[in-house]
Amino acid sequence: MSFKYDLTAVEILRLLGYTEPVGKDVLLKAEQEKDLKLPPALFEFWSLAADSPLFKTADIWTKKRDFFWFSYDSIQEWIDSEKEYWEKEPQKYTDNEYYQFYKLPREQWGNLVENYLQIGSDYGAGISKLGICLNEIGQDNPPVYILIGEDTLTEWNILDDHLSDFLMRSICDVLCCGEYDTAARVLEKMGWTVGKVYQGDFPALDMDALLKQRSEYGIDVVCGCAYDEEKHLLIAAKVDRADSRNCQIIAYKKE
Repeated sequence: MSFKYDLTAVEILRLLGYTEPVGKDVLLKAEQEKDLKLPPALFEFWSLAADSPLFKTADIWTKKRDFFWFSYDSIQEWIDSEKEYWEKEPQKYTDNEYYQFYKLPREQWGNLVENYLQIGSDYGAGISKLGICLNEIGQDNPPVYILIGEDTLTEWNILDDHLSDFLMRSICDVLCCGEYDTAARVLEKMGWTVGKVYQGDFPALDMDALLKQRSEYGIDVVCGCAYDEEKHLLIAAKVDRADSRNCQIIAYKKE
């Protein structure tokens, strides 16, 4: 048994059977309309994962309707819903963050905060926003930022130094089925056999090589995927380094 550990998120999608670029046309049209080129890794990932139920409970957005939504769009949406109240009693809202943006022309919002392409949010809560700064989107592998709900609108901070790490962790977290069993249910319908396994079941599995990605679910939690081409076997694992009892290893096999 020989495992491959240097997988990318796009490679994993293809291994799972997501080989058709179902979102490509939508993305190409949006790029043209917005005069904006996505980083290649994000373009390919979204092309393959568009509208897939695999990511229904993931932090990364994959629905076509969510593509090309920007942080400025979110601010504008809030302004549009509240401005009638602000106009009636402006003195009551002078300390409101959104009101500060409302009082400025949109082309001057950059004096307060950069614009971000939003690529996700924390599923369920929907409070924290995940995005790529438009000033860096021309990079092949730009950083991914997070805006935590209780922070001010200007406090976007780096979550991952590289988009590739964010994409890989996103798909690993989904496949580990820690919080939701979405991946198991979706992939079983696609003909995969899915089950929880243990490290001892695979003596050849190098856990140090496997667990290379920081997980969203705890400061000491790491995750990763490995693939045995001969067995057509994909292993997804999530381990809490601070508590070895908190370990989740899922095997996906297809004959």
